[in-house]
Amino acid sequence: MKSSDLVITGVGMVSSIGVGRQSFTESLLGGVSGVKRLDGETSEENEHVTRRYLTVDGEAILDEETAVVASLVDFDGKDFVKPRKALKVMCREIQTAYAASQLAVQDAGLQPYLPAIPADESQGQTPRVGGKAVRPCYTDGGRIQSDRIGTVFGSEMLYGTPEELSDAFHDCLGEDEKFYPSQFGNAAMKRITPLWLLKYLPNMPACHFSIVLNAHGPNNSITVGDTSGQAALIEACGYLKRGIADFMVVSASGSRLNATRALFTEDQPLAKVVEPVSLSSRPHAMDADGLVRGEGAGGVIIERAEMAEARGVKPIGKVTGYASRFLPSHAFANNQQNADLRPDAGRGNPAAIVSAMRGAMEEAGVTADQVGAIVGHACGDPVLDACERQAINEVAPEAPVILPSSLLGHTGAASGMMGLLAACVTLQSGKISPVPHADGCVDASGKVQPLNVSSSVRPLEKRVVLAIAHTSPGNATAVVIED
Repeated sequence: MKSSDLVITGVGMVSSIGVGRQSFTESLLGGVSGVKRLDGETSEENEHVTRRYLTVDGEAILDEETAVVASLVDFDGKDFVKPRKALKVMCREIQTAYAASQLAVQDAGLQPYLPAIPADESQGQTPRVGGKAVRPCYTDGGRIQSDRIGTVFGSEMLYGTPEELSDAFHDCLGEDEKFYPSQFGNAAMKRITPLWLLKYLPNMPACHFSIVLNAHGPNNSITVGDTSGQAALIEACGYLKRGIADFMVVSASGSRLNATRALFTEDQPLAKVVEPVSLSSRPHAMDADGLVRGEGAGGVIIERAEMAEARGVKPIGKVTGYASRFLPSHAFANNQQNADLRPDAGRGNPAAIVSAMRGAMEEAGVTADQVGAIVGHACGDPVLDACERQAINEVAPEAPVILPSSLLGHTGAASGMMGLLAACVTLQSGKISPVPHADGCVDASGKVQPLNVSSSVRPLEKRVVLAIAHTSPGNATAVVIED
């Protein structure tokens, strides 16, 4: 099977700029940012967002860098998760992944065919398209056979809140008020509910949605940082090509707002606040000094082209090429995880990005001059931004560049999927979304080769979009989508 026989038929988004395809598209093309400043007051809407306070002259002062975020607005897991009792074993990233996947299923028009039914409960019928028989993946009742639909989700380590562990920690304090780690095992057994673990397992987003679909096909969870979403799509394409599934739900979710993660690992710098605040996320800007913390989830339905044709569904786009690469960054190879701003900090590897881009383009059979737009992954970390800039200028320097993180902030393991969704929007609308801070991406000295970005909406003149993602350790993925 050729890659061009694989099509995306539905998309779902849960983001700071909108929930669902329509609102996401309108905000992306309108350059509407989801970045905002939170005050020190905690509400039900922002209680999951970590904010740091500094002590100045004995007074607690809110650290502005941690108060500017791209958090979700008007999202409630109760609107999507059924049965609602499942919410008690779902952290926020699981809820958003579930919601994005559900939206993608609806967008693809798959509801009448789900939940799936095992093949042995009903004899399969063979759909025909233009008189030609296609794979018998439906039951006599018109449902998808359970073994013909699967799920692959991009994920990451999911962190609980400090409050959930506070009772156990308190029991580890001695009479001298010192913390004794040796007592934590027994304290945790008494004070932490056994269901706690189920809320934070990285494979639970795929698990929950497979159950609701009754999907018995391939099930996997990919945890490779920011590239997880695109890597999940690549994995799903492999299943479809091998003929072990006909429909795949591919999703990814992530967050950079959690307190425990912020305390455990500071692996990328945070952006200084600028005015207007909505422009604080400034990937590829010459004065970029860090990322804005965000959250979100995205999902796509990918299926064999003949299945979409049989259902009378017009694809959003064809997946014609993809590649995944890993070339260790200097920092990773030398165990030097850091958030330094110095150019030689060693995060990321431009060679990995170049290899992934060229690999995807070669499989798709397209050249640099045929690429209508590149969806970049840069998030405002000047070290990683420089890696991406070098790669794009080496592979396709003339291609217009889209930077979704300028509106979405850094969404963790969801960020690669968000780029893929931006590519789908670009192809569907025929428009290249603006980069609000495009003027700041030009080096006045002329020493840095600029990217082809614009603060205005531009037409997509060539119907080929390349989405890329990469990580600090040196992972890189690239996916080509065409009409």
